[in-house]
Amino acid sequence: MGEVVWLGVLLGAGAALSVGPIFITILNEAATRGFGEAFRVILGSATADVALLLPALAFAWVIAAVARAGLWVGLAGAAFFLWLAVRAVRDAVRLWRAETVPQAEGWAFWKGVAANLANPLTWTFWLATGTPAMLRAQHLAGPSGLGVFTVTWFVVASGLEAVIALVVARSGRRLGHRGQGAFTGLSAALFAALAALMLTHAVTG
Repeated sequence: MGEVVWLGVLLGAGAALSVGPIFITILNEAATRGFGEAFRVILGSATADVALLLPALAFAWVIAAVARAGLWVGLAGAAFFLWLAVRAVRDAVRLWRAETVPQAEGWAFWKGVAANLANPLTWTFWLATGTPAMLRAQHLAGPSGLGVFTVTWFVVASGLEAVIALVVARSGRRLGHRGQGAFTGLSAALFAALAALMLTHAVTG
């Protein structure tokens, strides 16, 4: 069972610390709207992973089919992250000018769900890494091993993301409105870069 736990820890830590759409979305929400909104993004992202976990285990071919539809997933992802970039620019300008502090929008949870599902790498992750890791855990310790692995992976991934979000939210307040504006502007640039990268991959295949 020890190998199962370590498998969950390593996969969870790797997922949490990899710089990608969810990571950037969490940082942006934490810096702009505080820890509460960032944590809702984390919960939304975890929910999307749960939605993929069962079909990944039972029907790996479903994940493979979606992964092959990379053009459409990539185009949807590019559009979504370009939209997030535009919103982040708007928030950055407001923060820089100290006009109004962006308030909770009420859909941070769904932002986490959408950001995860709109990322083609999510589907590739479950096909190439998540599913084999779950099968390995089940092979090592049966259904209980699969349960321990799944819980460990989610606790580690969500826990690390929550700690990072809390640190960013607290440091953002110390930086002042211009510091928060600059950080949010950086998030906008990263969202735009993600959109461009997804669009390029979608078109070139």
